[in-house]
Amino acid sequence: MIRLVRFTAFLLVALVALSACKKQLHPVSVIVTDPVRHYYPVIQGEMMGVTYEVENVSKHPLFIQEIQTSCGCLVPRDELPIVVLPHKKGFVHLEFNTIKNTGYVHHYVYCYGNFADSSCIEMQFDTNVVPSADYNHDYEELWHHQNEKGITARDYVDGLSSQKGYYTEDPGESQQQKAKDEIQEAIDHHAL
Repeated sequence: MIRLVRFTAFLLVALVALSACKKQLHPVSVIVTDPVRHYYPVIQGEMMGVTYEVENVSKHPLFIQEIQTSCGCLVPRDELPIVVLPHKKGFVHLEFNTIKNTGYVHHYVYCYGNFADSSCIEMQFDTNVVPSADYNHDYEELWHHQNEKGITARDYVDGLSSQKGYYTEDPGESQQQKAKDEIQEAIDHHAL
């Protein structure tokens, strides 16, 4: 009796595992509302939100598994994968940091997923980034202003000092400086 129960449980687990293996992504057709956009000018240093509406017009779910942008200043805000159910609308949310841009900018967004026509859809937008009318800030001033908010751009590149895995000595306390100070002290002592 116990063997029969174990065998039945094993068969059920095997059937579930095998049925899960047959699932695959089906190609879907989508409609992107206004994939090419022209935004009004924005002031340099502002954060600009860009949202694209993607409608799934197929009977299978859409999985957007990767989003690539033409600039590091344009960052996706959604967790991937983005799932859009059949005959529903979903959104691709992006955030554009204008701090390093001035003048006309044109950016591209590439979404990769199970699209029917290709593995990628392209969206794009352009705008003019204008400096503040009061005063033209240079990059260092904008960078300093952004650093006052917390984590700096240097922290993103170099990592936080607590996460580097090493430390450095204070330049005033280096071994070479200590040796130079001792030599100078000996010279001063013998000169008297």
